[in-house]
Amino acid sequence: MKFPNNILEAKEYQKEIIKKISLIDSFSKSNIVGSFDVAYKREYAFAACVVYDRNSETVIEEKTLRAKVDFPYIPGYLFLREVPHFLSLLNQIRTIPEIIIIDGHGIAHPRFAGSATVFGVISQIPTIGVAKKPMRYFKYKQTKTKKLEEVYLNEKHVGYRLGFEKKWNPIYVSPGHKISHKTAYLVVKSLQTNKYKLPIPQQLAHCLAAKYKNTF
Repeated sequence: MKFPNNILEAKEYQKEIIKKISLIDSFSKSNIVGSFDVAYKREYAFAACVVYDRNSETVIEEKTLRAKVDFPYIPGYLFLREVPHFLSLLNQIRTIPEIIIIDGHGIAHPRFAGSATVFGVISQIPTIGVAKKPMRYFKYKQTKTKKLEEVYLNEKHVGYRLGFEKKWNPIYVSPGHKISHKTAYLVVKSLQTNKYKLPIPQQLAHCLAAKYKNTF
């Protein structure tokens, strides 16, 4: 599918994306986890990718890029601004992750196709969305697990709200593509520490993007 160039095309694009979503675990290993994030400064985007080995707890590879921002920020269409940069970074790395965490929503999205889902369907890599802020229409249901709530959108279970520590705001975890709700949550939880609210690879990508931005 041709990547959209405007909002009207984006709506139709997301309709096609959701036809291709798989919420079935499609991987045998999850040792190598990548994460993509982006920071902004004036008219530029500063995107970053970190590839992390969870067994050795080391960074295997990291990449950055700077690019002009092509689209304004419009809620629900963040993928137009960010996914092209993430795909460019994916083409530059030598080690392809077994799972990728995107800073943004997966199916927890009004059209069930946030940045993580769009990226996952295009790349065909199991992808998880981890967002710092909720969508306005989210509803929540408490689970048996403390500090964990199911997220619903239009009566559909789309992910989880994780509240690890009172000093931090919750994070919102949803499957993007080729991964189930439960596994997406378990992967994120396994990469969470007491030091940061974000899973380790995402925290590293977040810091790398911010550091790269500050060099300009």
